[in-house]
Amino acid sequence: MQAEKLAADWLTAKRQEQEAIARRIAIENELLKIHPAKEEGSSTTTFANGIKFRATGRLTYKVDLDRLLVLTASWPEKPIKTKIEADESMLRTIRAERPDQWRLIAGAVTVKPGKTYVVIEEQQHEL
Repeated sequence: MQAEKLAADWLTAKRQEQEAIARRIAIENELLKIHPAKEEGSSTTTFANGIKFRATGRLTYKVDLDRLLVLTASWPEKPIKTKIEADESMLRTIRAERPDQWRLIAGAVTVKPGKTYVVIEEQQHEL
């Protein structure tokens, strides 16, 4: 019974949270009509009541990397980064299935619990 009440309370809180987020976004949009953000960068306005409002504009860049590499082939510095990162899926497999390999690399890998996700849904009643 306690779990049922907690699950129902969770659903209520989740609905309230979604409503609060929608209200916050609507307020942000109204503020941005009055104090628009820069295209890129931050601007701060301090209101008479002492509240500060900061709007930060961002641009995102989507790139055809192959084309950009060709176009900048002769440039000494290219507007491209190479990012090397761990393959978590492969690490998970090695940890679970290859303890011999895991022992070799375990000192270089920190494993800790992540956030546990909870999903609670109301059952749909058939008519």
